[in-house]
Amino acid sequence: MPPTTAQLPADVTPDSPNAEPPSWLVRETAYMTYVADVCSAPQGRRDLRDGLNIRRLDESWRMMRHLRPRIPKWGPDATLAHLAVAGLYAHQAANPTTDRDTPVLYDPGHGNLGWSLERAVHHSVLREDSTADLLERTARQRRLQPALALLHRPVTRMTAAGIPVSWPRLLRDLNNWPKYRTQIADAWMQSHYSPDPTPDTNTAEELSA
Repeated sequence: MPPTTAQLPADVTPDSPNAEPPSWLVRETAYMTYVADVCSAPQGRRDLRDGLNIRRLDESWRMMRHLRPRIPKWGPDATLAHLAVAGLYAHQAANPTTDRDTPVLYDPGHGNLGWSLERAVHHSVLREDSTADLLERTARQRRLQPALALLHRPVTRMTAAGIPVSWPRLLRDLNNWPKYRTQIADAWMQSHYSPDPTPDTNTAEELSA
């Protein structure tokens, strides 16, 4: 179960009320809203957690019963990105049997993955040297699957500690990874090493909008 407000790092506040996402993030936000709805049922949450095992994503039958109609037919990388982000989200989704709070999927105050990693380092959830190495190693991965293999564990550690992750932004970046890897990796590093107090600006996420 995700941390309560009292367990969150001191300068990480609970999600703000849902805001309208920018036009380039509407589709990803709609998909993540559907994922959150699936996770509102205990069985759905269990099924989507299959995505935490990256080896199962090639035979993700339990996930597909929920997600197949919502995944665009853009090819195997897009399918992999959608399944992986759904699995990561399900890992931190509230237990539907004990928590009925409505999740916030888009918050304009939440930046890209580099922004989240910076906060994780600041709150001693991740180490600075290992996070810098993670960003560099991920940036070298031309294919999506090895990049995801590197990101799975740190993302689950961050969300378990209450560090916010913008799921629609992460989904968009992973969808665009095979084509725009260099620009996305650079945007993550920019957000990590030089955090922008207003992260909702023109970045690599908009490249294919």
